[in-house]
Amino acid sequence: MCKLLRILAVLAAIAAVADGATFVVAPNGDDANPGTEQQPLATLEAARDAARRAEEGPHRIVVMPGDYFLSATFALDARDNGLTIEAGEGGQATLHGGRVVTGWKRDGDRLWSAELPGVKEGDWDFRALMVDGRLAERARLPESGTFLHKSEFDVRWLSSVGGGWERKPTEEELTTMLYDPSDVPAALAVDNAEVRVYHMWDESMVGVAANDRQRHALIFSTPAKSPPGAFGVKKYVIFNTREGMARPGQWYLDRNAGALVYWPLAEEDMARARIVAPRLERIVSVVGTREKPVENVTIRGLALRATTTPLKAGGFGAYAFDGALRLDWARQCTLERLDVGCVGGQGILANQLADCRIVECHVHQAGACGIKVGGRTSLVARCHIHDVGKYYPSAIALPAYSSAAVDEKGLHLYRNEIHDAPYSGIAGGGENLRIEENLIYRVMREMQDGAAIYGGMRRAVLRGNVVRDVQKVGEGYGASAYYLDEGALDCIVERNVAVGVDRPSHNHIARNTIIRDNVFIADGDMSLTFGRSAGCTFERNTLFAPGKITISQPNAIRVWNDNVLYRGGLGKEGRARAFTIDDAMPAADPPKRMTWSAAAVRVAEPPALDGEIGSDEWPGSLLRLDRDPTRWPASGAPVFAELAYDDQCLYVALNVVTFDVSTLGTGKVLGEDDGAEVSISGNAPDGRPVTFVMRGFPDGTVESVPDAGAPADAARRLGEAVGFVAKPYGKTRGGWRSEWSLPFESLGIDPKPGLKIPFNLAVYRSEDQVWRLWEGTLAESWRLEEGGTVVLK
Repeated sequence: MCKLLRILAVLAAIAAVADGATFVVAPNGDDANPGTEQQPLATLEAARDAARRAEEGPHRIVVMPGDYFLSATFALDARDNGLTIEAGEGGQATLHGGRVVTGWKRDGDRLWSAELPGVKEGDWDFRALMVDGRLAERARLPESGTFLHKSEFDVRWLSSVGGGWERKPTEEELTTMLYDPSDVPAALAVDNAEVRVYHMWDESMVGVAANDRQRHALIFSTPAKSPPGAFGVKKYVIFNTREGMARPGQWYLDRNAGALVYWPLAEEDMARARIVAPRLERIVSVVGTREKPVENVTIRGLALRATTTPLKAGGFGAYAFDGALRLDWARQCTLERLDVGCVGGQGILANQLADCRIVECHVHQAGACGIKVGGRTSLVARCHIHDVGKYYPSAIALPAYSSAAVDEKGLHLYRNEIHDAPYSGIAGGGENLRIEENLIYRVMREMQDGAAIYGGMRRAVLRGNVVRDVQKVGEGYGASAYYLDEGALDCIVERNVAVGVDRPSHNHIARNTIIRDNVFIADGDMSLTFGRSAGCTFERNTLFAPGKITISQPNAIRVWNDNVLYRGGLGKEGRARAFTIDDAMPAADPPKRMTWSAAAVRVAEPPALDGEIGSDEWPGSLLRLDRDPTRWPASGAPVFAELAYDDQCLYVALNVVTFDVSTLGTGKVLGEDDGAEVSISGNAPDGRPVTFVMRGFPDGTVESVPDAGAPADAARRLGEAVGFVAKPYGKTRGGWRSEWSLPFESLGIDPKPGLKIPFNLAVYRSEDQVWRLWEGTLAESWRLEEGGTVVLK
């Protein structure tokens, strides 16, 4: 018996060493204490430092129930590897990134105000406020909805992979917004006012430097991400002014007076209300480096409240903002049962993860994203994310970027519940992302061009998810259930459900997508879209729509098998009628030959042939080479062209965009290697009409060939006279640009304004083995009797 007791004692001692030391933190603690349950510490910093001084762990910090108001971010790094921080039993342990506001006084009949030291001096600024456990609404003009401004920006958007705007916006365009004088108070306090300018899929929050009342223009203190009026969107809201205090529950920060102003709810007693003004952007930091990652750190059961954001545009997805908890360069770390709410920025921001777990966390009432995660072989599971994007409506509830290698497992998003978000529910990117069995509803409630699950992912699997209640708001690029965007490749979308979504599957510049065994149910018409996509498989899906079911760009679907379509159950005036049940792809008429010409604009000075395609040198409208040889819309990244002329030459510029510039072919066989072809109708020296064909390659090689019947000598002379420069660009995404000068004399053309010339442009891109043409000819691109035309303006 004694021997057994000795063995048990030894085992207990071994277990105690293996468990390491435990340090207790409590609201009534003292940092002079040893950190025991009877004599706890007061701060997490003291407990962390004690754990660092202790013998080798793993160690544990227990945070007892209560409120902790941090004046600085609590930081962990690789010195804390193996540490566990968890809430003690008996209540909630809450870390606040701000301080309780006191000293409230009446400010008129309805408002209350409290002076805050440092606000007037510019040392303390914030744009989030927690009132009795909720993220309070900022004062706003108008009281609801948005104003419409008068600024115009008609420059074309070329797509993200295409390089953004056709020309770069000027500083004035990014910092000036024209308004209706009936919307903006003449006495607008510009030091307080902040403006949310809406774009298509994101927005900019900017300060106001001046109110030009003569021009009726607000001058921004910082540039917007896109010019007001871009994409045709003219919505804006003014925040943080006294005039915007329209109803109880709102607040604004009066920077001129150095005071916080609040309008209490009917049931709120300002003597008892707890109002926390944030000072921190980040409450907890667990950050390693590439050389020294944090490892085996666990944070469990804590609540985080009250953070703010700087005054700047958040960009797509409000990604620019920090998280209340930040985890970077982490291995085998765990965030578990955290409650993150009432924060101005992102809830949890986690990057460069490997074998980490974010599980059973509740993230809610966030100004920006809920949980933003990046890395490989890590799991985000059973989290509840809702009511995000409260201040930045482009925020995504759960954005994830998987940095896995092609042959390894990527991030896994599993069984999360996501709802009530102004933009997308999940947005994914990178390799091998797995998005499985998530429930997503009431998203896309304010913004456009997004989805319940969205992204330009490669080799991703979207499986077993359920999406409902996603409806387009206003006019724009729409809303979808499952949306694979630019560059999506080899993705599988299977066994998912979409209920009440008019566009359940949207595919844009996606390749080799497999969509199978899904159930899509619409309330009226349903559309499935495959814009500029290719190689898609659509099989064993069940579609149910009382209205029409349409397929946009059906040539993108390579395989259509065993689908069941229930459609047309409502007739005129909503009367019920029998559904048509079949499995056929909805018919779509092929595009007809174009009746419009490509316009070449007359220029006073010829463009420099340097492969740069400067917008000041090419004054005409940008052309898209958007057709394949069959005239259906071509797939893949865009190709753009510019045309100009003078008395001597026709000038052609081409910008061929790729998702991976390393795929550019180095050979000179058009149709196998990357290259471009210009075909134009001219005249041989004997006056006979002929078609000239010129081919150029990324390495700068150009040739004139007699393939279309031009005399060999005439083709040779043209090849000697033509000017051509080509230049690859970009490190990953990029492509190649080329500029051509085609002498009219060698073409046998007398250039006159209004002259219409048979003409075509064609590009072959080896990255995705596609032809992109100005006009599909149903054969070789130089068969101009079926091709396009150019008109000299």
